[in-house]
Amino acid sequence: MATVLLVDDDVDLVEMNRAVLEHRGHTVLAAYSAAEARQVLASAKPDIAVLDVMMESVTAGFDLARDIHESHPHMPMVVLSGVHEAMGVPFRFQPDEAWLPVLKFLDKPVAPGTLAEEVEAVLRLIKE
Repeated sequence: MATVLLVDDDVDLVEMNRAVLEHRGHTVLAAYSAAEARQVLASAKPDIAVLDVMMESVTAGFDLARDIHESHPHMPMVVLSGVHEAMGVPFRFQPDEAWLPVLKFLDKPVAPGTLAEEVEAVLRLIKE
């Protein structure tokens, strides 16, 4: 199974997703801010990262995604965020190699089982 880095300032959300992912056999590393995620990534190399957007700032997750892509270019990422609803963004963010180098963008709320399925689908995709 895979090592998954969950990055979100919502502790309860991280713990719910951790429980489901670990039940499915994955190892989970947790970070509760973009800064903490950078610390985790300095000593660990997860197989995939799941990032929130709005943490220390409204764009912390976007900045983190670009930093991860630069330092770990082959690590797949999924964004799980409520930024569209919270900020009233009139358009949808889409993965983009330069600005948002992630494979999936999921709008919160996402059930933990659904997130686990999405993570596993991305992992299967990158193995092909």
